[in-house]
Amino acid sequence: MTQLNIFLERIKKLQKALRAEKLDGCLVDHSVDLLYLTGLQLSLGALFVLQRKCCLFVDGRYFEVAQKTSPIAVEKLSDENKKAFLKGVKTLAFDGDHVSYNQFLQLKKLKVQLVSKPELIRDLRLIKDVGEIGKMKRSAEFGYMAYLMLKGLLKPGITEIELARELEIYCLKNGAEKMSFEPIIAFGKNSSLPHHRSGDTKLKANDIALFDLGVVLDKYCSDMTRVEFVGKPDPQLKKLYDVNLEAQRAALAVCKPGVKLKELDLAARKVMAKAGLEEYFVHNLGHGIGLQVHEFPRINKVGINKDVELEPGMAITIEPGLYLPGKGGVRYEDTIIITPRGYTNLYPE
Repeated sequence: MTQLNIFLERIKKLQKALRAEKLDGCLVDHSVDLLYLTGLQLSLGALFVLQRKCCLFVDGRYFEVAQKTSPIAVEKLSDENKKAFLKGVKTLAFDGDHVSYNQFLQLKKLKVQLVSKPELIRDLRLIKDVGEIGKMKRSAEFGYMAYLMLKGLLKPGITEIELARELEIYCLKNGAEKMSFEPIIAFGKNSSLPHHRSGDTKLKANDIALFDLGVVLDKYCSDMTRVEFVGKPDPQLKKLYDVNLEAQRAALAVCKPGVKLKELDLAARKVMAKAGLEEYFVHNLGHGIGLQVHEFPRINKVGINKDVELEPGMAITIEPGLYLPGKGGVRYEDTIIITPRGYTNLYPE
């Protein structure tokens, strides 16, 4: 299937969802959703998808390139053009999770009934097609090679920020579009901070080093975390690592279609609780990933996503962590694709 047909098929699926929901149309203006449906990277644009037709509205900066590459009709972005296209439309869905109050006030000028339906495109993006999965595999392979490069640079005296800079230089020089997020490189007690910002801390002999990194390759993100012990491991942190890895494996073991997300979290927590360490697990077990490094859903035993069931094509991370304040912490993260019978891990286990 050509790239053009891929985007057209996605729009057709959205139109089918509109008909099922008995909605006349929807507005798509979030930049990542626009990329997903049209292949165009736009900082500003409005895609109106109606049950039987659609049109992309862009300003002068993007008009020429959109006319050449858009899979659908393109018009100049203006209130008059939008209102003309929406003539006869009574109900218009929009993504209330991304629209600001000021944007909502502007939408009200369209004189249609507005319905917040963030799940329309969210659910489309949730299930990755073969092409998307291939891109995510390549992104993960790239990220893992970058991690191996970092391991080779580990030596007492090097700082977190030095490694972070070496990582970014390596990735950009070798073809990554950018990092998926600011890399987390944490030495010693800094590893107890799940979202530590790399600084001037130097690696010491018999220290712990945590690496959380990912790249964007062909628009798709990767995400992984590993821990390295440099020299002789601290017995307390080594126990933490062993329990956490067992918890991660327990969560992976229940990953298959039909299983609710809360069951993954509960499987990991059961291992932690048995070791008397569950209180040191302070974040979600994982999250969706794709065009963005953090996508729907969030994996936890509680919350609005807890009863979401795994489906073939879902891409998620599994990343339990245990953190002892002032001492150190561990996290082990893989990205997996749910298959009809289980899952495929994008990283070596």
